[in-house]
Amino acid sequence: MSRWWRFFAWVLLLSNLVGAQEPTPSRLVVLDKVFAPMPVLWADKEPYAPIGDWLAALRLRWVPSQNGVAVETPHHQTFLWTTSTTEIVLDGQRTEVAPLMERQNELWVPLISLARVLRLTVIVNAEKQVIKLASALQEISVLQTSLGWKVTLTFSYPLPVPPKTGALSQPDRAYSDLAGVSLGDLPIPSSPDPNFVVRFRLGQFSSDPPIVRFVADVAMPATFQVAGKEQGRDGREHWHLLLQPLAQRPPWLGQVQCVSNASHRAVFQLFGWFGGQLTIRQEAQVVSVPLPTPPLLPSEFLSMDDGLVRRAEILQTKEGWSLQLALREPATAVAQQDESGWLLVIEKPFFTRRAWLIVVDAGHGGKDPGAISPQRPNQPPLVEKHLTLDIAFRLKRLLEQGGYRVLMTRTDDTSIPLPERVAVANDARADAFVSIHINAFPQPGAQWGTEVYYWTPQSYPLAERIYRNLLSLLGRKGNGVRQRQLYVVRHTFMPAVLVEPCYINHPEEEALLRTEEFRERIALAIFQGIAEFFGDLTLERRGE
Repeated sequence: MSRWWRFFAWVLLLSNLVGAQEPTPSRLVVLDKVFAPMPVLWADKEPYAPIGDWLAALRLRWVPSQNGVAVETPHHQTFLWTTSTTEIVLDGQRTEVAPLMERQNELWVPLISLARVLRLTVIVNAEKQVIKLASALQEISVLQTSLGWKVTLTFSYPLPVPPKTGALSQPDRAYSDLAGVSLGDLPIPSSPDPNFVVRFRLGQFSSDPPIVRFVADVAMPATFQVAGKEQGRDGREHWHLLLQPLAQRPPWLGQVQCVSNASHRAVFQLFGWFGGQLTIRQEAQVVSVPLPTPPLLPSEFLSMDDGLVRRAEILQTKEGWSLQLALREPATAVAQQDESGWLLVIEKPFFTRRAWLIVVDAGHGGKDPGAISPQRPNQPPLVEKHLTLDIAFRLKRLLEQGGYRVLMTRTDDTSIPLPERVAVANDARADAFVSIHINAFPQPGAQWGTEVYYWTPQSYPLAERIYRNLLSLLGRKGNGVRQRQLYVVRHTFMPAVLVEPCYINHPEEEALLRTEEFRERIALAIFQGIAEFFGDLTLERRGE
């Protein structure tokens, strides 16, 4: 690395630390997800965003490290990024980057540098305060097969969802929408068969969020169907589509992918066109699915070490090709059709789950009252420490009724130091930690709504599920799932969240908090989020 670049990086870091402006509410578009308002520091050279759940939209995992974070990509490659990093090596490629910025105990990521490392396209509009991170469509190839024309689309970064396909008439055309993708300069293949394909077209169908549409103008009714995907050694992702006339379309299989394989449930995606219903044959602990053809692409099976499915293979028998799954325990297989083909879902109808241990932490207590509602005529003020204990007892009852074990950090009006609250969970080796609080704002009535806080990546799924259930049952404004270095979620070893369901000094929410029915709904929403996180299938079946 040149000495000039090292000098520039340190100057950039120091100038940002010393003279950076206050964060500005901005719009951050990450593939197909929109995060707004997102606090962004608009430095001279790069916009910076705080490390948070928006990174999960890129399927990145991150773990806090000294002065930075260790990041794992979707392809399970890792790199370290700190407040002094000026170069990152990924896939054998060296990329010069700006260091992370530390501000008020938060780490901020330089977005242009991140895009260079991950080979994303970055679009920055400082005037409108918009930043977009998108996968780049880099190559299109067309190959004739016995089943139709196979179109391969190559992307710089994994797509957030499979391509969506469809057909239109007057004139006839088939299309595929590619979410989270930006369009650059690349050659478009000429028609391989003018009697069938008039031409191929490409355009930016939507810019926010970015969607590219690939179109085949055809001489007769036709359709695109997703055949599957492959991962290149260079980290690029290749999606394959099959273009066929609708008339006399033969059935075919593109690829089989193992989407998940947990101890109680496994899901397999079968890409292709089957011409009708998917047939499932099951004898004892073996599931067999007849296939119309051998797969066009190599199949992707996850590790079968611990899941419900212990072995998956595609076999040729006297009757033809079939997918055969050997199960560890008795389970039921069902098929669900989607636009890419079929989902094969295998799950145990009933399973004995472990009695998970949940630590419920009622915030504040004793000499620490927490937030207090404004004085009202003829009404006693609400005190946060009393509300949190009330909701904690309600949550304890619901959890125990659901078969969970519960520990509470306090059961009366006692002041418990934060380290002791954390020690209760860590010493008991709890499976989850939930801290209950009620929010307040310096200007009464100026803020309202629901927030859930977390710190570690393992805690985000729990936070997201509790947040979603709170919004559904409470109907308050959603302020987001937020990553913060709060003591009780930063020092616990297990998934840990801090819940702020509403504001004690907002008049409408204060009135709601005075009712037992609303406090019961808070507890029920938290309970349902915990149950979803631990995969309680009985709850899913009841639709609760």
